[in-house]
Amino acid sequence: MKTITKRGLFGLAAGVLMGATGIAAAYAADYPTAPITMLVGYGAGGQTDLVARATAKVMSEQLGVPVNVVNKPGAGGAVAARDLKNAEPDGYTILFHSSSVVNSVPFIMENVNFTPDDFEYAGMITAYQVGMATQKDQPFNTIAEYVAWAKDNPGSSYGALSPEARLYINEIAKKNDLDVNVVPLQSGSEMINALLGKQVALAFSGGIHYRYPDELKTISALTSFRHPSAPEVPTIEEEGYPLSMDSRTTVFAPKGTPRPVLERLGEALKAAETDADFKKVTDAANIPIKYLGVDEAYREIQDTYAKNGGIMKSAGLTSN
Repeated sequence: MKTITKRGLFGLAAGVLMGATGIAAAYAADYPTAPITMLVGYGAGGQTDLVARATAKVMSEQLGVPVNVVNKPGAGGAVAARDLKNAEPDGYTILFHSSSVVNSVPFIMENVNFTPDDFEYAGMITAYQVGMATQKDQPFNTIAEYVAWAKDNPGSSYGALSPEARLYINEIAKKNDLDVNVVPLQSGSEMINALLGKQVALAFSGGIHYRYPDELKTISALTSFRHPSAPEVPTIEEEGYPLSMDSRTTVFAPKGTPRPVLERLGEALKAAETDADFKKVTDAANIPIKYLGVDEAYREIQDTYAKNGGIMKSAGLTSN
């Protein structure tokens, strides 16, 4: 009987690894050869959907195959993320969504337990100017002024399209003993319609409200930075609520997607950074373009997952 030595085992393992790497590289060299499905975890018409469709157009031109957008709203993107998690890691099903589905939603929603290691990342392309938006003629311009107004108007409505959106108003209401009615929404377009139609007095927005400067305004930046579109508006932390969380539009892939495929997708995504038509879309909605590649996107997800988890656990909000 032939004995396999330790050196032999190492050699066998190295050979298997080199073989797998070679197969992945060969696969990626031909990729893609068929249409790609791009899931979006919000309904049509909102900011994420708007940027997704502009991104899909650029990526399709770069990759030479159709990139078809499929909206699967629900649970702040968790429905679409679950579908992605169960998809084949071959690069033909991807998710275009806010990074919040991994770095925020799992902490505040039962039965959602995604971690950064459950997915691969091909890159990020825009940053959300997440804030609280209201009608231009409302008598409040800051959270403090809103709180005073809400106390005089119990039962006022707040529009929310994700668990994260509810988190902010719930904490403000709890701290100030407010009676606020949360109205569930499915997309940014529903949020805009609710605000313009005065069906809600305040709403969580990913930034698409900046398209309506004559009708809508921001009373708080829910990010760690003041928004380029409204630099005079303070952040939520500046107003005494340690809840600022940043998010970016991210291209997710199933765990196990070969690195060369991720890099191919990332290269196609990067082209949007300087694409004239893409810039027209983002400029029209005041959406900042902030591209990050494969490794940078993964680090951003890891860093914000740690930060956001700490914020929510400190506030006693986490369900995980």
